[in-house]
Amino acid sequence: MAKQTFPSRETKQTVLIADDEEALANAIAATLDLEGLETIVTHNGDQALALSRALHPDLVLLDVMMPGRSGIEVCATLKTDPSTATIPVVFITAKADETDRMVGLAAGADEYLTKPFSPTQLIALVNEVLSGRPIEPRRRQPDLTTLSADQLVIFAQEWKDLFERERQERRALEIAQRRLDELDRLKAAFLGAVTHELMTPFGSIGMAMQVLQRQRDEFKPDQQVVLDDLAAEIEGLHRLVNGVVKFAELVNKRREPQPRYISLAQVIPHAVQPAAVMAQARNIEFEISAAPDVSGVFADPELLGEAVFQMAHNAVKFNLPQGRAEVRTFESQGRVMIEVVDTGVGLTPERLALLGEPFEQHADSLRRGREGLGVGWAFVRYVAEVHGGWVHVESAGPNQGSMFSLALPVVAGWHEFGIADDDDGE
Repeated sequence: MAKQTFPSRETKQTVLIADDEEALANAIAATLDLEGLETIVTHNGDQALALSRALHPDLVLLDVMMPGRSGIEVCATLKTDPSTATIPVVFITAKADETDRMVGLAAGADEYLTKPFSPTQLIALVNEVLSGRPIEPRRRQPDLTTLSADQLVIFAQEWKDLFERERQERRALEIAQRRLDELDRLKAAFLGAVTHELMTPFGSIGMAMQVLQRQRDEFKPDQQVVLDDLAAEIEGLHRLVNGVVKFAELVNKRREPQPRYISLAQVIPHAVQPAAVMAQARNIEFEISAAPDVSGVFADPELLGEAVFQMAHNAVKFNLPQGRAEVRTFESQGRVMIEVVDTGVGLTPERLALLGEPFEQHADSLRRGREGLGVGWAFVRYVAEVHGGWVHVESAGPNQGSMFSLALPVVAGWHEFGIADDDDGE
């Protein structure tokens, strides 16, 4: 028998499976994994809604009866929210009555698959829904004339309950949004008032360190080691605070980018030097590779250098001894690509969804003590946006490394500006 497979995809499409029957949910996930899809499993309606909003999967498979919110409620909420309305939803349920089917379709479901079903049926349906993305939700109107009086009462009551729940949720969301806006305003004000003050002590600290460094040869060997460690920690703290300051300036629009025509060869080696030193100390292989004749870019060299440093620094910081980190540049489809690839701790789909949110940081046994403030990738994203570029992250999963990409527009005729031999990266 011929096996039906999904069309080839450049990146894995994601299917969220929400079913309180754990064995069935895991079986569905295993089936779709074999078909080349990325699956995420949950057994709770509230979690299904939260994951759908955070991850924006390519397809949601919903059971109707689940703890927390029902599948009907989850579907109706997703379909009435403009940010999630285009996500296809398929109900997988044992509720085979025609009234149940009409309620599900009226809530916005794209398809309705009743249990039990075969793996072949599931694969065919999932393939059909995914192959047409983006698709318009198929809002089939139920034929109410075929329902009995009792069925109509049940249908109307369920629809009324859904409407009331949706109205309450919208009101709660509006209140929450106002609170978030106020928190963002307070956060921006705090950053603006505090960050520059944080840089002030480094002047005195730097002068004190210079005095100690001049007297280094008079110290005992163990004291010299302590002095070197202290200097390294101060430098790391300075980079951390400096990154927060620059991020705050961008967010609060207190520092406008000052772009000029530059070659990446001017910026990248100098920018990643601290990361390369850190890699050597941690026994991590660090490499910079550039394709020949990479075009120049029109960018602020200071901001771009800090962004590349943040990418390289994270690739080393979240790596393991004997690991590898590589910074590479090349051109692709009218963009200059800066990619940082590492063999480090990797990222789960849930972490990928949160990545780039300022001050969103995760600690685990490997990272403990090295968490930072979580502004690194958020800063890179802002730098990309102000220069008309974009960012992208890929990871096969925990302990499988990551690839962070920053794309900037190619400068046409950049050689005419005479920037290729300018080695001033600042």
